[in-house]
Amino acid sequence: MVCNKSPHVLFRKLLEILDDMRRDSIKAINAPVQKKMYGLTVRQGSAISQLKLMQEDAPEGVSLKSLAQRMQMTIPATSLLVEVMVSKGFMERNPNPNDRRAVCIKLTERGLSLFDDVYARFHDEIDRRAQALTQEELNAFSCIVEKMSK
Repeated sequence: MVCNKSPHVLFRKLLEILDDMRRDSIKAINAPVQKKMYGLTVRQGSAISQLKLMQEDAPEGVSLKSLAQRMQMTIPATSLLVEVMVSKGFMERNPNPNDRRAVCIKLTERGLSLFDDVYARFHDEIDRRAQALTQEELNAFSCIVEKMSK
């Protein structure tokens, strides 16, 4: 099969597919049984995902401004979102040791557990879809990812 689409079109499509799968994983936790435990919107699930990724580089927590930028939201809207997540027990706000006026936001154990649950579903779906690829296609994809990450 020959594909004559521009690389940016193909990568945009891949991003759309992955984003749809991530959204579906978040929605899956709102099934009746899980909804009682979590009850999240897609935006709240996205906030947990973004915060988890950001905490890999900043384990002490991230600033509200940084989270707002990552989520492409205003600082006041992000502050309200974080407040809801704090009240649900998924995030915590701690004083920033370097700036008394700022706070560090990080996931609680409950937030980390939720992240693991959502992304287990996400990874399972990726693995399921990857079964449609041959070993040769997976090897080629792996090489492409390696080249693109440099």
